[in-house]
Amino acid sequence: MNIFKFEFKRLLKSCLIWSVVCGMMIALFMALFPTMEDMGIKELVNSKMSGLSVDMLKAFNIDAGMDFSDIFNYMAYVIQYIAMASAVYGAILGVNSLIKEESQGTIEFLYSKPIKRSKIVTAKLFSLVLIYYLYIVIIGLVTILTCLFVKPDNVEIMDILVNIKTVYMGMFILGLVFMFIGMLISVLVKSDKGGIPISIGIFFISYLLGIIGKLKDDFEFLKYFSPFDYYAPGELLKNGFEVKFVLIGLCIMLVSIISTYLVYKRKDMKI
Repeated sequence: MNIFKFEFKRLLKSCLIWSVVCGMMIALFMALFPTMEDMGIKELVNSKMSGLSVDMLKAFNIDAGMDFSDIFNYMAYVIQYIAMASAVYGAILGVNSLIKEESQGTIEFLYSKPIKRSKIVTAKLFSLVLIYYLYIVIIGLVTILTCLFVKPDNVEIMDILVNIKTVYMGMFILGLVFMFIGMLISVLVKSDKGGIPISIGIFFISYLLGIIGKLKDDFEFLKYFSPFDYYAPGELLKNGFEVKFVLIGLCIMLVSIISTYLVYKRKDMKI
């Protein structure tokens, strides 16, 4: 029995749905970019932004002097919301990964086969990573095609490709962080019924901590509890990957997945 293939096929439909929905949102918002070069729209956006404090703008990853008529600034602003949705999708994949077998009663069938628990975790892990990678590739291609269609004449194609690659590498790592946290939670909870609320809760609690950390210097340490801020599109385009955040993300993933193997190995299953 090939758990990897079964799991991949089971998740493929939802992957395509997420890809189509997020891809359409990217295409729709990027298609509006040419209007940002209109002087009236530009003044309207700037006047709205000037009414907000610098700290408030920074909390939502917007620089006070951000120029939305620049395609890369505009893309970073749009893609950050897709990155949020992608992090939630990664968490959903993780949270539903191992508990689903118990909730649906198929774990008994798995245990009737000569397969170790560690191999079950490994097969599911690789299928989740591949599914999420496929999702990233699809929406990444949509972003490239849309940006090539709306880009100003003075913007080089290679610059677009390099910047989009950077943003989506960050989004892929971000999704894996929440996916691995979700897998750990999957072996701790007793039912998959709360999978989606738990997934959304994981992300938004961490996201809110990041906002608080950016609003007040005294709470700046809270940003370390917000993986989204490690790989925010605007920051990646401006400063690239910060080594400390990459290392923290890798540590979170490593601790989560090792803990998943250890807990799942000793877990009393509902059969």
